[in-house]
Amino acid sequence: MPEVIDINGLTFIFNPFVGIETASLGIFLKAGSRFETKDTKGIAHFLEHMVFKGSRKYSCSKIKREIEGRGGSLNAFTSQELTAYYAYFLNRNLITTLDILIDMVFEPLFKPEDIERERKVILEEIKMYNDLPSSRGAMLLDKLIWKGHPLGEEVIGYVPTVENIDRQKLNQFKEKYYIPSNMVISFSGNFSKKNIINRLEKKIKIVGKKSKFKMVAPLPCRGLNIAVEKKQLEQTHLCLGFRGISYLHPERLVMQLINVILGANMSSRLFEELREKRSLCYDISTEVKKYKDSGGFMIHAGLDKSKILVAIRTILKELQKLKDKKVSSAELLRAKDYLSGQIAMSLERPQGMMFFLAESFITLGKIYDYQSIKKEIEAITPFQIKEMANKIFKFQNMCISCVGDISDKLKNDIRSLKK
Repeated sequence: MPEVIDINGLTFIFNPFVGIETASLGIFLKAGSRFETKDTKGIAHFLEHMVFKGSRKYSCSKIKREIEGRGGSLNAFTSQELTAYYAYFLNRNLITTLDILIDMVFEPLFKPEDIERERKVILEEIKMYNDLPSSRGAMLLDKLIWKGHPLGEEVIGYVPTVENIDRQKLNQFKEKYYIPSNMVISFSGNFSKKNIINRLEKKIKIVGKKSKFKMVAPLPCRGLNIAVEKKQLEQTHLCLGFRGISYLHPERLVMQLINVILGANMSSRLFEELREKRSLCYDISTEVKKYKDSGGFMIHAGLDKSKILVAIRTILKELQKLKDKKVSSAELLRAKDYLSGQIAMSLERPQGMMFFLAESFITLGKIYDYQSIKKEIEAITPFQIKEMANKIFKFQNMCISCVGDISDKLKNDIRSLKK
């Protein structure tokens, strides 16, 4: 069973995973893009990049060589509310991996020449995402759903703000957020708990200051909001979105089942209707985003520009069906089996378990075991699905983004659609 242990103000989650040769460890910090100021947009992501450029004990090349050269993998991500550094490795390399990750996070060098080199890399990354229609469409949709709020801003930042980030600003952000009380270390593998704790106690000797960071909740999303961006492309990327629920909502798993029913796999309603029956697109999918005080439900599709309006009509028709009619017992059972199965398969891998433990504790303040989650999923009724669909899919408060070689009058055409 997982254990939650306090080590000098830091939360350590230990989960034994016996009978296999691999393990996974991650350092999670409540240091995402929503904590940035307007003039430092992208600094959390910039800092994530810089942590890999070298630390007090390990050079950039040694960081990679000591983990990848021993058969492991090392990666990181920055989101709206979190930054994480994690590795997947052989059990016998745990101490080396732990030392590297701790040193990277607590003792990055921030050499001026490395900052300038990485700035150029990030500026190229911004260009890359702006050139990808699916990414660009999703960015525009986020800006509509969380208009004027940090949750709607681009995690990667913007060219002017990234160009303005310097060593002093990186240090200030790090000193504020990269502290033990703002950190969770999650481990899953076959290794001595006592040895890991002893190592952490040696590495983290000083109890950090308490972290108290204010989160300002976004205002409600009102009206039909549309954003279009013209690009010379063969295919248009269409996104529809609605404001959803937070990860603290008691019916968050109901939202996950709606995601499965509508667009999480090839058996979903939108895939069946738009691709299989109507051949409107090659790919269509749905996505749920959950934050501490908000959430979103998004639909993404790539299609020919001539099919945009019929696709929107078809999507809204499918959403209306879910609002009007209870899902059948057979369809709901398939969705429950799929959701439970995806969770179970993830938890049977050290890295999946490591992520699950960290996410569960950070978002909910406790760790749920698989059986309790499965039981909660199995208890969800068709009425709850219908009720949640009516709560979320309010067509008068909807956001739509399109990226492609589209007509100048597309916005007016969308507004003229009958709901």
